[in-house]
Amino acid sequence: MSRNRKALLVVGLVALAFLAGFGWQFVRAERLERELTQTRRELALLRAETAIAAAAASAQRGNEDMALKLASDFFTRLQAEIGNAPAEARAELEEILAQRDVAIAAVSRGGPEGRELLARLYARYRVAIGGPDNALPVAAEPPTGGL
Repeated sequence: MSRNRKALLVVGLVALAFLAGFGWQFVRAERLERELTQTRRELALLRAETAIAAAAASAQRGNEDMALKLASDFFTRLQAEIGNAPAEARAELEEILAQRDVAIAAVSRGGPEGRELLARLYARYRVAIGGPDNALPVAAEPPTGGL
């Protein structure tokens, strides 16, 4: 075998090894990118859940100003992330988002209606993003003459 053929064979083997390593790393990087994107979506939905939970807790403690701020933050986050939500949850999330004005008005008035509404929204949101296993023991509708 001539010297040129040996050099060409070595270069070919090095190129083949490089391509194999590159392909393996490329596939790995793509998988990690998908996982990161999914994790970011889940985190955004959980941050919205934290906001509505904190709003409900603040309203229960009688801190309507903080509850109002947190409820507004929840609806803003929900509106921004609704397109990234799982397809099976979007309809319910859109219904929750449609209650924005009613919820903000009820919380700004203070009283039990706002507290109950935030608690129901929190329960509905948990079920929407996590399924019925995440249901909380909160009444689905106000007991009498609610909103």
